[in-house]
Amino acid sequence: MKYTMAFKLDRDRVRLVLIQGEQELLRASLPPPARFWSGNKAVKALLESLALWLDTRLRVVFAAADPADGWSLELTDELGIGCRTLFYEVIPVEPRRLRRRRLGGVGDFRDVHQLCLLDLLTGGDSRPEAREVPHR
Repeated sequence: MKYTMAFKLDRDRVRLVLIQGEQELLRASLPPPARFWSGNKAVKALLESLALWLDTRLRVVFAAADPADGWSLELTDELGIGCRTLFYEVIPVEPRRLRRRRLGGVGDFRDVHQLCLLDLLTGGDSRPEAREVPHR
């Protein structure tokens, strides 16, 4: 089974969506990691734990307001290239801005879902040139 984790890091929260095909399995809205700039291992532990739970390697589509955030969380290198481990592969994408809407439940996740759709549009190809989708 193929699982995709959309991971969007904003200044005030982290939103996660785990999808298998078209089925949403997990949705979470968390505060940003504590000790943000000090070698945070919580994000890696979360992704590794989910991969172990699902017994598969996760595709993690990652978007952050600041490109340096991926590096500080050890999800990308200094150049913004996503890391690859035995448990997960990180595909960094540019965050897209949507109109603010009213929140429901744990929040509005449409923009996080778009990260998964962007991954589907590129055919799951993790090469940087394949991920470039023209803006409208």
